Amino acid sequence: MTQHFSQEVLDNIQNPIETARGLPNEAFTSPGFLDLENRTLFRRHWVFAGRKSEIPNFGDIKMVDIADQPLILVHGKDGEVRVFYNVCPHRGAQIVTEDRASARVIACKYHAWTFELNGPLRGRAHFDGPGKHAKGKAEDPNCPSLFPVRCETWHDAIFVNLDGNAGPLAEHLDPLIEQAEGFDLSQFEYARTVKGTFDSNWKLTVENWSDVYHVFAVHPTLNKMMDEQARTGMLTDRNLIYCRWGYDESTLENEALPIAQNLTGAAKTSSFMGHLFPALCVSYHPAMLLFWDYKPLAHDRTQVKLHIYVAGGAASDPDFADVLDQRVQYYLDLNGEDDEVCRLMQVGRRADGYDGGRFAPYWDKGTLHLAKLVVDSVS
Repeated sequence: MTQHFSQEVLDNIQNPIETARGLPNEAFTSPGFLDLENRTLFRRHWVFAGRKSEIPNFGDIKMVDIADQPLILVHGKDGEVRVFYNVCPHRGAQIVTEDRASARVIACKYHAWTFELNGPLRGRAHFDGPGKHAKGKAEDPNCPSLFPVRCETWHDAIFVNLDGNAGPLAEHLDPLIEQAEGFDLSQFEYARTVKGTFDSNWKLTVENWSDVYHVFAVHPTLNKMMDEQARTGMLTDRNLIYCRWGYDESTLENEALPIAQNLTGAAKTSSFMGHLFPALCVSYHPAMLLFWDYKPLAHDRTQVKLHIYVAGGAASDPDFADVLDQRVQYYLDLNGEDDEVCRLMQVGRRADGYDGGRFAPYWDKGTLHLAKLVVDSVS
């Protein structure tokens, strides 16, 4: 199946959960393994790259890194969002060095070559000698252009597929959309972003996000909010690891933000949380939509950006500014509660005696499923 794991590891991952073992320590402690994931896993799948609301106007440009690749998100004159490698096709210099607003062209600082926002060359100063400038000719097949990256959008999210060979984005999102039926995303508007870092491998960090089991021991406030009897372990559906949990009536009655309209089915009284492989987590709530974007900074360090969306015009209503500030602080505190346990998992993976772990069958189906997805993706 793959040369990256021993047959014993592969067999143990495929065992029933009662006797299965997870990924070996190397998958969490080796910089080389993260390099492998960047070359395979993160290039082969659709990966969240940023928000359309980060580049709302014509000429807005945002720099991002995906799988150790420098990219730019560009809002074109035609309203389309495009993604390019952040490199000049002339001598390979980084072409965008800071985020831009309302740019008319993309210009390289090295030799002043300029490119249109949709990629083709616009002009080359002194190209044919001093004072002899050359214009770009889009109809010329040999005319240089910025190197495009395959991208598609969903709601406010921009996704990229670096190797260009993944199926359609709709296919990637299908399990998430199916399982979260009843939530009307169109009425949610971007409000705030919460940023943080964890001293743990990206897989351990998203495993922790999906781990409902630890809530009672680590998150006292969240523990009170969640209906204990309604909690389940994570379920799995293709590239999705997910669960739902119900609100009690008092939580809904005391909600300070507007409740979304036209919620149907379970969405009226419950939240949905789903980890969309590889590293985007999405949770739907009656008053909020949350995108949790996890990106590896190193084999033992992970960045998280939580993008908060709210309904009912609360994103821009000053009457809700204090409430949104409180939500930001709540999620900062929540991340803080996870800091230590994530760090302890990372430290523990240095122990040679650890063999991939033991799983709690009721709670840990999602963690084992993630291990299987990783194995399939790096092969």
